[in-house]
Amino acid sequence: MNKLYTAQEIADKLQIKKTTVYELIKRGELYSSKVGKQLRISEQQLKQYLERSGSGNNMPDQKAASSSTPNGNLQIPELPPESSLLKRDYLLHSSGLILCGQFSPALELLISQMSIHPQGIPVLQSFMNSYNSLYSLYFKKAHIACASLDLEHIRSLVPGVQLSLLCLYEYSIGLYVPSGNPLKLSGLMDFACKDIKIANREKGSTPRIYLDQFLFSEKISPASISGYHTELVSDISTAAAIATHKADSALGEEYAAHQSGLLDFIPLQTLPMYLVMETEALSQPGFSALLEIVRSEDFRTILQGQTGYNVTRTGELLSL
Repeated sequence: MNKLYTAQEIADKLQIKKTTVYELIKRGELYSSKVGKQLRISEQQLKQYLERSGSGNNMPDQKAASSSTPNGNLQIPELPPESSLLKRDYLLHSSGLILCGQFSPALELLISQMSIHPQGIPVLQSFMNSYNSLYSLYFKKAHIACASLDLEHIRSLVPGVQLSLLCLYEYSIGLYVPSGNPLKLSGLMDFACKDIKIANREKGSTPRIYLDQFLFSEKISPASISGYHTELVSDISTAAAIATHKADSALGEEYAAHQSGLLDFIPLQTLPMYLVMETEALSQPGFSALLEIVRSEDFRTILQGQTGYNVTRTGELLSL
């Protein structure tokens, strides 16, 4: 009989963390099956993974073909294009949904609701910013990208594919400042006009894109902004930098500012947070449950109560 193992049992056998097992499944290196609502790995699937690992077949081919110049001296490797390296069978062997997005209480709530929904399937989250999430969706490394960008940017990052955008919530983006706003900051222009140090986000994140667009439109050199090149990878981190006086201000979403309890927040604009999916995927297992959950009154009520997010457009589906 082909024995079935849980992710924890596989982790124990391979002496790795349980999260690493899920990462192997997500990357398509370890195949899995769905039993009811649970992921299970068979003895045969484990054996196949070990055989591929031992032979190196789970890695891209390192023996790339090469060509030479007419004099025969220079060997130039003919490397495959980036898309062929990235577009491996990440999704083909996944029995759940792979969702890319940064930490968010909204995503935590959604994933927990999917686990108990009658038609729900497991959701594996890969933590990355808006740009990288859309990049992963384009290269078919994810089923869903969580992104807070304008429609033009989303369209340009995932070209040639019919997309459906499910609005998860709307939120305020603005400035984090110490309680009382001692430097009297009011907008992004203060980053250039006043002697302050900022805590910046990494490239590809919504706050960084928002800031870079502003600096470009105002013809302000990033080099003139103190702290611009110091990158942190979450709004919680930039908020902590302000709260501990390592910087004077940062750009981020309102929720993180309130979490610290030590900051004031100066709102600048309201932005939507979208779940971006290929339209043809909506008919696949799990997506109908996801739509039903996000559009439910319970989801909106809990989300607004926990976070203060604007849920007026929650559940709205756009085509792109």
